[in-house]
Amino acid sequence: MRKIIGLWLLSFFICIISFGESHIPNEQKDSPAKGIMKTLARPDLVLHYREYGQGKAVLILMGGPGFSGEGMEPVAQMIAKKGRAIVPDQRGSGGSIPEDPEAVTLDATVSDFEALREELGLEKWTVWGCSWGGMLAMHYASKFPESIESLILVGSGGTSWASFSKAFADNMAARMSADDQAAVKYWSQPEIVAENPLRAHIERLRAILPSQFYDRSKAHEAIAILKVGKEHYNPDAGDSLAEDYEQQASARIEALRKVDIPTLIIQGRQDPMPESVAMENQTLLKARLVWLDRCGHWSWIEQPAALEKAIFVFLEEY
Repeated sequence: MRKIIGLWLLSFFICIISFGESHIPNEQKDSPAKGIMKTLARPDLVLHYREYGQGKAVLILMGGPGFSGEGMEPVAQMIAKKGRAIVPDQRGSGGSIPEDPEAVTLDATVSDFEALREELGLEKWTVWGCSWGGMLAMHYASKFPESIESLILVGSGGTSWASFSKAFADNMAARMSADDQAAVKYWSQPEIVAENPLRAHIERLRAILPSQFYDRSKAHEAIAILKVGKEHYNPDAGDSLAEDYEQQASARIEALRKVDIPTLIIQGRQDPMPESVAMENQTLLKARLVWLDRCGHWSWIEQPAALEKAIFVFLEEY
């Protein structure tokens, strides 16, 4: 099971006022466009996150698992036009990597979000998640529904891996060019992997990414976030979180059937994530579903204006 999930994750989500003693202020001065870096001490790690803008609070969850929150900067800047965007490096990624790898669990991850909400003095917040981030948002909602004002799921996976993983991988494989396939084959050679495992992993992801776009020429913007270094991407986070997610699928679905959280689902018409996933999530969450034309898995790159419009129309209602 672990090996199967690991191989599949390679082609998956590349697509993230009471201050107690546990809050550690960060003195780094960032530009407004880059947000302000802050930290929160947790029992087994220091959670790093960035804040952008002011107003209605929106927690923004990057895809992955294992990617730092830096890839969500365009979305954070979008939200910051009218609200307050909060982008964490999720447990096991970026600056939020615990010393003990076994501390990277699904429930610990959503507990980090809940602790952050409490630390910021927020009664509720909107949770925005893309791809794996959408799945994580649904798990958070199943555990802490009273903390969430609304959900926004963008190109999200389903409530279990098994419900969509094969079709998603098949759709990407069908779109890959001969050069893409050759690059994956090269960077999969045992001797190449042994020389630099992390770089080999990143290069394979770079070859796969164009298959997630309607317009392949725009893939370079996504590829740019795939930098070598665990401060950008930690592949070790993937397997444990994936297994956790699958094991809790039945309980998560039952819990989500009982919640009443206003939910917006945004899906690109050309997203390799099957349309059936968006429709199944819509039925489960009684959600509003918005389709974006000529759009793949990275809507903030391919259709930013349409994405922004859908988000703010929804947020103005809830």
